[in-house]
Amino acid sequence: MTLDDIIKGIEEEISSKIRRSGMMFRIFSRVKSEDSLRHKIMFKDKKYLAGKAKIQDMLGMRIVLYFPDDVEALAIFLGTNGLVKSSVDEPDISTFCPQRLNLTKNIPKKYVDDFRKGLPTDLAQYVDDTFEIQVRTIFSEGWHEVEHDMRYKCKQDWVGCEQDSRTLNGMIATLETVEWGMKTLFHEMSQRNFRQGNYRAMLRNKMRIRFADNDFSTEVAEFLQQHHDVAQRLLDVDRVVFVLSMLHQEKDIPLTFDNVVFLANNIDIQDEELSKIAASRNI
Repeated sequence: MTLDDIIKGIEEEISSKIRRSGMMFRIFSRVKSEDSLRHKIMFKDKKYLAGKAKIQDMLGMRIVLYFPDDVEALAIFLGTNGLVKSSVDEPDISTFCPQRLNLTKNIPKKYVDDFRKGLPTDLAQYVDDTFEIQVRTIFSEGWHEVEHDMRYKCKQDWVGCEQDSRTLNGMIATLETVEWGMKTLFHEMSQRNFRQGNYRAMLRNKMRIRFADNDFSTEVAEFLQQHHDVAQRLLDVDRVVFVLSMLHQEKDIPLTFDNVVFLANNIDIQDEELSKIAASRNI
């Protein structure tokens, strides 16, 4: 098994869990090239040669999420197993600075032997049995790609251009404002949908997940129209709690409109009549 096989295997395992939650995301992975590894060890930072630290990102993964509140849910989930360390940038009110979430996790034991065999023999002692996950939102991902190639890789070109550097950082602040504005927009739409009795649109805009179908069954649609109090409680469900529950769910449950209602009822609402409908469907 090659290093590429290992990171793809880890990627698929993580992807399957995220898909189960319905979160909208993209995922990318890579193996650090031998030239890049050698340069980092021999030239970039002498701490590796001195034995003060080991390379922890030989394998890397980036998860790009559509909405900023999903970052919190995914960070909690990924931090529950095999976490070595996490790095979260705290907001700085005095400067424009992009916020990042980087997680270092242990490589699953089933891959470790092949991972060690796949490392360059003379460099293996400097590499830890870990991999890195970077979590970004979709707007910040675009900014980071540009910044990485146009500033990070050529820092010398930016010497004496402090104001330009601040302006570039200011652009990520604008993008973050847009992200939270989108979240607010969908929240307000879900409230309006509820007042109009359009519970299908309410649920879509409330949850912001990938649904497996496009509408309720007639039975569930009629139930919600007859039980406005349950629809109100459905609107009030904590979305992060729901997503976290689905991330931890071992059973692969299709996220149809009906099933999302049943799951939200099981997690929070606890309406007996709705529970009976769910039980008749084996949910």
